[in-house]
Amino acid sequence: MLEKILELRSQSKSIAQIAAECGLTIGQVKYQLQKERAKPTETSAQKPTPNESLHRQEREWRLPTFYGRDLVKVMAQGPTVLFVYWEITWPRMRMVASYLQADYRHIQKGLRIYDVTDRIFSGQNAHSIQDVHVQEDAQSWYVRDVNPGRTYLVDFGLYDHGRFCPILRSEPVETPRNTKATWGEPLIEPAPEGNSPSWFENFSSYSLYMKSNK
Repeated sequence: MLEKILELRSQSKSIAQIAAECGLTIGQVKYQLQKERAKPTETSAQKPTPNESLHRQEREWRLPTFYGRDLVKVMAQGPTVLFVYWEITWPRMRMVASYLQADYRHIQKGLRIYDVTDRIFSGQNAHSIQDVHVQEDAQSWYVRDVNPGRTYLVDFGLYDHGRFCPILRSEPVETPRNTKATWGEPLIEPAPEGNSPSWFENFSSYSLYMKSNK
């Protein structure tokens, strides 16, 4: 019946004429037409292509770019490459910039990589230290030319007049060796626990929240 109603409607016939030819009331004809208009239509232009469907699924399952918390993570990408990613919230960045009396948008950001192999790291006893400057808007960085079979810690921080001011420290990570292990020898040794970085002298991360007794 609906097909006949639509056919007659395409002939520019009135609802009354359609009702008369189909043996229906005017209300029944209007109901059928309204129900047809309410159906979702998907034209070929609106229909997503396979690539668009794949991108849509990727967007739905993609991990969030930001988590709203301060963190620095480091992963070994190979015997000589580390991948570091971080998130520093604006409240913490502004707090540090206020202490440095500088615009946080223009302070040089960077990473400090410590070789702490077989060390209980005190902040001063690393085998070696490597500094890497990163771009202003970067949220991750590849650190190359590290040594295989070594344990590393990474600090994210700011450079103030050439001096590195650490903000957050990663957990230790060990790069894989580039030689074959002997029988029964572990491929990766457990990394020692690292200490949290201390702020340079006379600065406390709680200073903004302390109330004066005066």
